[in-house]
Amino acid sequence: MFAPAAPAAAMTLTQSLLLIAFLVFAGGAVSALLALRAGRWHENRWHWALMLAGFVLQTAFLYWRGRDVAQCPMKSLPDILVFISWSMVLLYFLVGSAYRLSLLGVFTGPMVAALLALSAFLPGAFAAYPARGKIDALVELHVALALVAYAAFAMAAVTGVMYLLQERLLKSHRIGRLFFQLPPIQELARAILRLVLLGLVLLSASLGLTFALEPSVAVTGSKVVFAWGVWALYAVIALLMWRHVMSPRRTAWLAVAGFALPFVSLWIVS
Repeated sequence: MFAPAAPAAAMTLTQSLLLIAFLVFAGGAVSALLALRAGRWHENRWHWALMLAGFVLQTAFLYWRGRDVAQCPMKSLPDILVFISWSMVLLYFLVGSAYRLSLLGVFTGPMVAALLALSAFLPGAFAAYPARGKIDALVELHVALALVAYAAFAMAAVTGVMYLLQERLLKSHRIGRLFFQLPPIQELARAILRLVLLGLVLLSASLGLTFALEPSVAVTGSKVVFAWGVWALYAVIALLMWRHVMSPRRTAWLAVAGFALPFVSLWIVS
C-alpha cells in the first residue's frame, strides 16, 4: 500500500513512517471505540498516548520528506493531505483539552487515518519534486497558514458530526453509555463556532500575505480563486452562527457540509 518511490532509501524511511502512523491512528480509533462501547472511556489512557505517538510519527515524516525534496513538503496533493492530517492532530491537542472535548479524538482519529491512507493511494504519491527555484518564505507561510485553516475547518466538521450524533440520541431518547460520554451539546455548538472562526482568521492571514508578495512570485490563478471562495463560504457560516440566524443543528450541518468545498478544491488546484 505504501510503495516506496525514488530516491529509494529516503522514500523507504518516509513511507515506513507514514505506514506506522496510519496503523497507530487506526489502532487508536479501534481502542477508543471499544472503550466507548464498554462505558470505560474515561479510563482509556491509551487513546491519548496513541494520538501523541501518531503525531510524532507524522512530524518525523514531514521532516524527512522535507529533507528529501529540499523544501517544505506542501507541493503535491499527497503531501498536502498529510500536512492537513498533521495539523488536525495538532489542533486536537490544542483544542480538545481547552474545551473539554477529549472525545474529539475518537472522531478525529479515523479521519486522520483515512487521509493518510488516501495520500498513499494517489497516483505518483510522494514522488520527487521538480528542481526547486528560489524559496520565498512568504509563499511558504501563505500555503502553511491556508492548510492549517483547512484543518480547522475539518475539525469543525468533525465536531459538527459529534453535535448531530448527540442531538439524534436526545431526540430518539437513547440515553445510553455513549450519550453520557459525549461533551455537553452546548459546548459542542460553541466549539464549532470557535473552530470556524480560527480557520477563518488563519485563512484571512494567508490570503492577506498574497498582497505582500512580489509580482514575480505572487500566488495567482485557480488556487487563490478557490481560497477566496472558501473564505467567503466560511465568513457566511461564521456570521450565521454568530448572529444565531439558524438553529445550532443547521449550523452544525453547515460546518459538516461546508468542508466539502475546501476538500474538493485541493483536488482541483493541485
